[in-house]
Amino acid sequence: MVYTMSMMQNQLWVAALAAADPASWSMFPISLVGARGAEAALWLAAGLFVALLGFYRRRARPYASLACFLTLSAASMSVSGFLPSLAGGAIPIWTVAMALRIAASAAAVAFTGALAGRTLTTARWILYPVAVLGAAAGIAVPAILGEAAAGWTALAVGMVQAGLAIVAVWFFIAHAALNVPSRRVVPAAAIRALAALVILVPLPVIRPYASAASVAAEILFAATAILAAMMELSHPSAEETILDDRAVALTASIRKFIPNEFLSYLQKKDILDLNLGDHIKKDMTIFFSDIRAFTELSEILTPEESFAFVNSYLSRVVPVITGHRGFVDKYMGDGIMALFPEDTGADDAVESAVEMQKKMQVYNGHRAKVGYRSVSMGIGIHTGPLMMGVVGVSDRMEGTVISDSVNLASRLQAIAKAFNIPLVISEDTFRSMSEAGKYKYRFIGKALVKGKDKAVSAFEIFDGLPDELFERKMRSNTFFEQGMLAFYQKDISGGAFYFKRALEEVPEDGAARFWLETCLRKTMAPRAT
Repeated sequence: MVYTMSMMQNQLWVAALAAADPASWSMFPISLVGARGAEAALWLAAGLFVALLGFYRRRARPYASLACFLTLSAASMSVSGFLPSLAGGAIPIWTVAMALRIAASAAAVAFTGALAGRTLTTARWILYPVAVLGAAAGIAVPAILGEAAAGWTALAVGMVQAGLAIVAVWFFIAHAALNVPSRRVVPAAAIRALAALVILVPLPVIRPYASAASVAAEILFAATAILAAMMELSHPSAEETILDDRAVALTASIRKFIPNEFLSYLQKKDILDLNLGDHIKKDMTIFFSDIRAFTELSEILTPEESFAFVNSYLSRVVPVITGHRGFVDKYMGDGIMALFPEDTGADDAVESAVEMQKKMQVYNGHRAKVGYRSVSMGIGIHTGPLMMGVVGVSDRMEGTVISDSVNLASRLQAIAKAFNIPLVISEDTFRSMSEAGKYKYRFIGKALVKGKDKAVSAFEIFDGLPDELFERKMRSNTFFEQGMLAFYQKDISGGAFYFKRALEEVPEDGAARFWLETCLRKTMAPRAT
């Protein structure tokens, strides 16, 4: 007699009584030829198709386990045609078919884990030895004990299959929340498990439907599993995910050196789109700052302490710049060059400078508590046209800005340092501000950039000074402004008088000292005859 597993499943409800009448198993011969053979061929073709998908994806999970499930299912259907007898008929062919079905069910469990992208734990791997032992016992027991044990063996094998089907459902459900493909297979897996349980129920009323339901459930599960595996093609593989994560991390690292705003102004979506010579002309506000007397400070620090100090300083001032819609174009040792957009750049840059000075007061308070010397900064701001672009050579490029406006901003920062004042802005920045009147400021002279004939008026804004110094500078400002007016009206002696009075209020005022010395030099110079 020749049997297939689907027919065995149709009779499992008899298994509980089969010990009394084992002959009830052996009345349903079938060959490989015909509808059953065509069904097996379709299952085998599906297995080969899934294997090709795995080869295309260059990965085993989840395609290998699904291909095994489909191929073993096909083998269980066709084994009777290829193996008409084993060991001279001592081993019933239906036992081999059942063993293959158990192996297919174990492969289905492996597919659940692979589809969810999870590795089975040691405890769950016990399922596979159980499946192997069950398959071996299903072959060996009837061969040894004969048909007397066939019924109980079939019942045990059916229970193993049902258990594996239930485990597959549980594993799908356990990972459904984390994995979309797993959620799609849950209904079909549940129907398959239910069909495996129904076959075990010894009720005559369901006898005509149990086999058909089991076959339909297997087909539904296989079709759903294949669709889920195909849909997995739209998701990156583990290797691709690692590469994508690496690419994202690398891009993020590179963008730490090239600001996003720089790419935006050049109308580039990605760093890879940058080319040597890319440039654009913009009107922007340029911001220069540095730490006063940093060279002297670094001489008493170790290299490690110097880096720690600079980074501590930058961690306080850079967020102020970015918080006012600016971005750092480059770091120059202890110096910063930042850019602010055209529309509100002048106001944002000045607000940033004032806020940075106030933060430095708090920072110096912390430094004083631990016995460190205080630090101060000088800032120069100018608004004007510039060229922003990519310079360098093909294998070493850098984003930068080039223009006289940049040079002038740097020159204003140098004036702030020379005059021992914290913030100097150009006339263009002053005129570009929408709320210049809310600041306390004074005209401190005209700056001339090397190579240019036209001087630019410069202004000090002293709102960021400590309260005590701010009050003294407010009192001295009247004398300073009168001194500047007298000087430009060529009243040199009057200018010297007022600058001297301004210095009496603020002895550390470098601007008043500079103009007083200028007046004194002019008064002592011999007059032309």
